[in-house]
Amino acid sequence: MRLIRRLSLVLLPALAACGGEVSDSTLAISDDDLARAESTAPLSFTGTDLQFAEGFAPRNAPFGGFGGGRCRASRTPVIYLPGNGDDAKNFDFPPSVGGLSPYDSLVAAGYRDCELFGVNWIEESRRKQPLLNYHDSQKAQIIKDFIWDVLTYTGKSKVDIIGHSMGVTLGLATLEEEELFPKVRRFVAISGAMRGLGACWTFGNANPAFPVCGSQNYLFPQVFGLFPDTLVSPNWRMGSRGFRDFPKQFPATRFYVITAGKRDGFICGTNSFTPDCDRTARFEAATNVRAQVDVGVGSTADQLDFDWTDYTAFKAGAGDVDGVGHFRAKNNTGRVQANMLTTECSGAGCCRGYDGGCGL
Repeated sequence: MRLIRRLSLVLLPALAACGGEVSDSTLAISDDDLARAESTAPLSFTGTDLQFAEGFAPRNAPFGGFGGGRCRASRTPVIYLPGNGDDAKNFDFPPSVGGLSPYDSLVAAGYRDCELFGVNWIEESRRKQPLLNYHDSQKAQIIKDFIWDVLTYTGKSKVDIIGHSMGVTLGLATLEEEELFPKVRRFVAISGAMRGLGACWTFGNANPAFPVCGSQNYLFPQVFGLFPDTLVSPNWRMGSRGFRDFPKQFPATRFYVITAGKRDGFICGTNSFTPDCDRTARFEAATNVRAQVDVGVGSTADQLDFDWTDYTAFKAGAGDVDGVGHFRAKNNTGRVQANMLTTECSGAGCCRGYDGGCGL
């Protein structure tokens, strides 16, 4: 295991992240950051994995999550799907620049506790080994059941979904497989890998040490990793009719993207081997793709820092080290996420009120 960890740090300082050995909980937070973090709602990133409340008792959420409140939902409820190696409670993780977390930003926009939900789709022990995780039917079942439980609890006919990293692709796969897109009003994809990861070429499509990079399983089609689609190793969800094209296939749902572009050290790792690595976070253009904004700031993964304490001369955290990368594209953009869910914004207009960089 030590060899695998060192190898991932040397060759894949980014993949360890899309499959990440890094998570929100391991990002450095100073005392000043905590002091600036304005908490306005019950969810706490320092709390337990299980933060369900006020009668919300999902039938199939064994690994925890959050949601429920002493109120009656009037808005379309929001479901947050965390990434691989991360925790739903980190929807309350404070921005690196202080201010409101994504959860608290939605509260400030008028949402209440009974309208905000999140679910962990993998157990804690597996979250600590993200390179071994992949998409499968068991994880999809958790998300499917959670959507139905939220609809029942709130009495609403649709939900909005915010996914981060592998939560994007697992969420999209679940909605397609279970025919749930008619139940989704808006889908916000943050730092997803909808065309696969170029970094996975390093390890191959069937490496038992790195199943996060697998292609689609021939016998069990619901089992797949983040290997790009090829003729030799089909992984259709990462191909031209896959995730990137879902907006055209499901026109009644509105789609949005928040990406850190080349400042995302996971999708554009040192060994991604492609100059357009950042395209994997984006959908193909369609009338219902309302905004795809690049909030990346700071270092890219191929900039040298010559700090060998992490076994690599590259900035393994890329933009998250000194700007906005894979994780801060979620943590810092609560205002953008709120705009996407509560307004008719499009393009860069969805960044209104956001103090960071924002491009298209």
